[in-house]
Amino acid sequence: MIKVVAAIIEKDGKILFCRRGPGGNCPFLWEFPGGKIEPGETPFEAIIREIKEELSADIEPSEIFCEYPFSYPKKDIYFYFIKAKLVSQKIEPTFHSETKWLSPFEAESLEFCPADISAAEKLKGAFSE
Repeated sequence: MIKVVAAIIEKDGKILFCRRGPGGNCPFLWEFPGGKIEPGETPFEAIIREIKEELSADIEPSEIFCEYPFSYPKKDIYFYFIKAKLVSQKIEPTFHSETKWLSPFEAESLEFCPADISAAEKLKGAFSE
């Protein structure tokens, strides 16, 4: 099973949502940014590295918000969704085609990658509208 981290990055009461580009898995769908945990990495080490690679940004992870397995047709993945604060002043996406800072309620209109839907739903219960 592949282990993956995804960041729930908060800034000024909003959460960062990222849209994937063409090709690959889930083209043009929205997700929480992140990626695979490398051998020997903890989930927190992996999310710091992944956000640096994908968004050219520094974050400070605080806690695992939720975790669960998800099965895509050709692979099984175990996801760690990690809450984090943005430390950098700006982000520069290198992988995603678009980013948005939204409340979990504003994000209801986004079409998410299937694996991210449960985390996005749970996030609404953790925020007040």
